[in-house]
Amino acid sequence: METLLGAQIAGVASTINYLLNAEVIADLLTAENATVLVLTPPDADAAIWQKAQTVIERTTSLRHVVVLGRAGAGVRPMLDFAEMASRHRDDALEFEARASRETVCALFHTGGTTGRPKLVRLTHGNQIHAAWSFAQVHGFDETDAVIDGFPLFHVGGTITSGLSVLAAGGHIVIPSPYGLRDREAVRSYWRIVEAFRITIVGGVPTSIATLTDTPIADADISSVRMGVTGGAVCPKAVSERFVEQTGIRLFETYGMTETAAAIAFNPGRGTPLQGSVGFRAPFAQTRIASLDPSHRGAACPPLTSGLVLVKGPQVFPGYLDPKHNQGAWSPDGWLITGDVGYLTADQRLVLTGREKDLIVRSGHNINPADIEDVANEFPGVQISAAVGMPDAYAGEVPVLFAVAAPGARLDAGELQRHLEAHVAEPPAKPRRVFLIDALPMTAVGKITKGDLRDRAIIEKVRMEAEQIFGASITPTVAVARDEKLNTVVRVEIQATDSNSLQKLKDALEPLPQRYTVIARS
Repeated sequence: METLLGAQIAGVASTINYLLNAEVIADLLTAENATVLVLTPPDADAAIWQKAQTVIERTTSLRHVVVLGRAGAGVRPMLDFAEMASRHRDDALEFEARASRETVCALFHTGGTTGRPKLVRLTHGNQIHAAWSFAQVHGFDETDAVIDGFPLFHVGGTITSGLSVLAAGGHIVIPSPYGLRDREAVRSYWRIVEAFRITIVGGVPTSIATLTDTPIADADISSVRMGVTGGAVCPKAVSERFVEQTGIRLFETYGMTETAAAIAFNPGRGTPLQGSVGFRAPFAQTRIASLDPSHRGAACPPLTSGLVLVKGPQVFPGYLDPKHNQGAWSPDGWLITGDVGYLTADQRLVLTGREKDLIVRSGHNINPADIEDVANEFPGVQISAAVGMPDAYAGEVPVLFAVAAPGARLDAGELQRHLEAHVAEPPAKPRRVFLIDALPMTAVGKITKGDLRDRAIIEKVRMEAEQIFGASITPTVAVARDEKLNTVVRVEIQATDSNSLQKLKDALEPLPQRYTVIARS
C-alpha cells in the first residue's frame, strides 16, 4: 500500500497519517496500491481545503479522502477520521502486518534548490532507522516537548521533529499549519515555548535567523535544553547571534530527503562543535571524495574538502522516475549528496557548501560561505547569500545579496568595504553588493541560489546597459532554460540607435549564457 501524503495540503494530518493509517484506514483499502489523501477540514484552513479539491479532481488513483474534522460537501465521499478511528481499539494494533523494511511507504518531493523537485521513495526501514537515529543521538525521551517548526510536507517536519519524538514517547507542538512560515506563529514563538514548557526548539537556518530577531521579552524559556537546525548550513554569525540572544545551545544536523533527513548529528546530550554537523548517523558511513578532475572520486585525507558521499540503512532505494537515478550514486554504490565538506581528525563532518554553489572565478573555486560568514557578522545584516555573476574575463565573479535585520538600515557601500577588508581570499572579495528585502526560498525554507544566480544575470545586463545607455533607460530582462537546460537570456531595451544596441550585444556576447538582444519600440 502506498499512501499519497498530501502533507502540504494536510498540514498536521501528515504526521497522523504516518502513524495511524494502517490501524485506522487499512480496512478501507481493498485494492492494491490504493491511494489515500488525509486533510484538514474547510473551517481549519479554507485555502488548503480549496487546493485539496483541485488535487482530488486531478488524482485518478485516489480512492479515499479522510478528513480530520467535519468534512462537509466534497467532490468524492469524505470519511470522518474520528468516526473511523472509533471502530478500532485505542490500546493495541489489530491489523495484520503486510509490510517489510523494504516496502516503500511514502513519496517525498525534494526541496528543488538545484532544479525541478524529484519524487523520493522512502521505505519503512529508511524512516524507522532515521527516526531511531535522531531519538538516540539527541537523547529524546518522554519528558521532551518539541516545537515542530519544520514544514510537514518535508522529512524535517515528519521525521527529524516528528516520528523521532513520537517514537521516544515525547510530545510535539505544531505552531501553525504552515510551521514557521506563519508570521503570527513566529511572533508568538517564545510564548508558546513558555506555555508548553518546550525542551527542544529549532528550524531551518532562515527560521533561526528570524527567531533570533524575535523578542523573548519576559517569556520563561528555561525549560529549553537544546536548539536544532538543519536543512542547510547554518551561517556562523547567525548561530552565534542565536546563542547570544537566547542562551540556547544550537545543535546542527545534516541530512537530505534521500536519506530521510539523517546523515550526521551533533549529540544532544553532548557539547556541539560550532560549524560542524556532527558525527555520522548510527550504522551509516560517510566518505569524502576528491573534486580534483585528475583523480576525482578518490578518498580525501582528514581536513581536506571534497564531495560528501554516504551509505547506510537510511539511504533511499531510488527516485520514482528511474531516469532521475542517473548520477545519484557513485560506481561503487555510495549516494552522492552534492554537498562539499571535510572530516576532522575525530570524524566530525564540516560542510563548506554545495558543489553546484561553488563560484568558479578563472578556474579558482570560491566557497560562498567564506563571503557570507563575513557579511553576516556586519551589524544590521540578518542573512546573506553569495553567488557568481557572469563575467567576460573570469567566467563569473562573486557578488553578494544581503537582507537587513528588522529595524536596521544597511548601506551597501559600507558593507562592501567591510567585505574588502575582511574576506581573506582576494578572488573571493565580492564585485558588487545588492540589498534586497528577502532571499528567495523554497517552501522548506532553503535559499534558492539558482534564483539568485538568475538575479545576478539580470543585474549584470543592467550594469552593461547603464554604461552604454545611461541610467534613464532600463532593459527588460528574462532568464529561462532551453530544452537542454542551458541558460538563455532575452533582453529588450529602448535603443536610440543601432550602434548602441550593437554595443550591448557585443558586451554580452562573451558571457557564458546565450543572450538575445532586441530593440523595444
